[in-house]
Amino acid sequence: MERSIKVVVIGASTTGLVTARKLKREGHQVILFEKNNRIGGTGVYDRRVESNPLGMDPGREIVHSRMNHSLRVNLPRQLMGFLDYPFVKKEIGDPRDFPGCEEGGKEKERDKKMLVCTHPIS
Repeated sequence: MERSIKVVVIGASTTGLVTARKLKREGHQVILFEKNNRIGGTGVYDRRVESNPLGMDPGREIVHSRMNHSLRVNLPRQLMGFLDYPFVKKEIGDPRDFPGCEEGGKEKERDKKMLVCTHPIS
């Protein structure tokens, strides 16, 4: 690479985390912004539902989650990691090849530790 540039990634969703990781590994200076107090974006399971699901009440509680309790991914866990950072059964504690929403949250918290502690982004 010829030069390192400063890059801002908006949102610590799965896409934002992967993008920040790739840019950092390419030698760029990366800052990752997330508006919520957790990483994962709308991929984080939240058992709450909006008080007005049609969105007609401007004062409603807004819940940003596309996950539901019975949702399963359609990719085997072997494809969901990196060669140097696999999504392995023994660390997560779920023996299924197609993990559920609760395992994705644990994986994202593990990713946060990898990004913040091992490979600082900001």
